[in-house]
Amino acid sequence: MLFLLKIAVTPLLVAGVSLAARWWGPTVGGILLGLPWFTGPVLYILVQDWGIEFGVAACVGVLLGVVCISAFILAYGFAALIAGWPWCLAAAAAAFSACAWATGDPTMLARLPYGAIAPLWAAAGAGAASLAVVLALLPRPRGAGLPQALPWWDIPVRMAATAALVAVLVAGADALGARLAGVLATYPIILTVVGTFTHQRWGRDAVWRVLRGLTASLFAFVVFFLVVGLALPSLGLAASYALAAASALAITTGLFILNQGRRAG
Repeated sequence: MLFLLKIAVTPLLVAGVSLAARWWGPTVGGILLGLPWFTGPVLYILVQDWGIEFGVAACVGVLLGVVCISAFILAYGFAALIAGWPWCLAAAAAAFSACAWATGDPTMLARLPYGAIAPLWAAAGAGAASLAVVLALLPRPRGAGLPQALPWWDIPVRMAATAALVAVLVAGADALGARLAGVLATYPIILTVVGTFTHQRWGRDAVWRVLRGLTASLFAFVVFFLVVGLALPSLGLAASYALAAASALAITTGLFILNQGRRAG
């Protein structure tokens, strides 16, 4: 069920983000990438099946996954200084895998020096801190970012590439142990496709804009799953999601308005 959802919905999300980048520029495309388009609905389904306690624990795992996405973004961004998209993607995938392997250690949270603070807060703090580091270190675009026309076949090819990548990752997960399967489950598929296509067609300044927009937007992602995890035990599933969605959309709307103001100025 979840595989069918992922292979059906993820290419559509890639198409939507790609169209947004075409109309409003790569920064907006990156901002939209950071919303929990897929992870949020999947977790909703899983909580219905497995219960509140499972949902809170899953939020911890998702928030730790933000650290791995930060490693992916930073590695890609620095590699873009000297290399084309294939080498950048290889460096980013290696950084993501190494980070996911480390954060996948079930005893890691127990070793964190946060005293009595719950693992949910620790995971959210780690995710937010990693994003702040990325924004501070990621190379800044040097040229003006303007929407550019794409050939008619570009978005269909992106969608086909996304579906193929989903299928490969699911097949790989089936052949590996539980830990490596968990690594593959959190791999940033949409970012991989949108980022590499943007890099190949518009250059490194454009992909830096995507990466910076995504990094800023991922703060809304962190807030979403922190709110869900905190509210689930007392408010239940539907109310927790409503509150989390309102919080994340408020942050994303602020980022969109800020970006439009900068472009107008």
